[in-house]
Amino acid sequence: MNPFFALLESLTWWNQLSTPQQFFYGIGIVAGCVTVVMAALALIGLDHHDTDVAVGDHLDGGSLLSTKPLTGFFLGFGWAGGIALDQGLSLMVASLVAFGVGTVLMLFFAWLIRAIYSLRSDGTRQIANAVGAIGTVYVTLPPQRQSGGQINVTVSGRLETLAALNSAGRPIPSGEKVRVVEVIDAGTVLVEPLA
Repeated sequence: MNPFFALLESLTWWNQLSTPQQFFYGIGIVAGCVTVVMAALALIGLDHHDTDVAVGDHLDGGSLLSTKPLTGFFLGFGWAGGIALDQGLSLMVASLVAFGVGTVLMLFFAWLIRAIYSLRSDGTRQIANAVGAIGTVYVTLPPQRQSGGQINVTVSGRLETLAALNSAGRPIPSGEKVRVVEVIDAGTVLVEPLA
């Protein structure tokens, strides 16, 4: 079918709708278009950080009054209201159905966004997780907490090279196993020999 005739046919569908149906379907169509645009922008990496209107904890678009959940509300509201009117329900009942479906969809979108953002990692290492870990001396550790040594240790599932201070009274040579006993700062740990 010619795209021009398909467009004309869709316009005749629109013109056959009552004003309340046009209202509901209009909201649903606009919200659907906004959803498609936001999804396309997210796929190509141009997704913006959602601005929350709500006061309180900011969860990167996970609040109920941020763009994505509100778009979900209008998407559910518009399509559910239009379909309810198509099924012969009264305007009042169709409005209640639309509001209910919109609210459920808004809550679902907010939950989904929070769940997705909770999986996100900021990429920074969590050096506090190194306490108790077993590492291998990379650069010989001088005795008595002198600086200059390094260890390789797995922190949060990633192999890290950290500056290390030796709590023992003897140097610990390269290749020997050590245990992290304390975090000194963001890049330095205190270790003790295993043997």
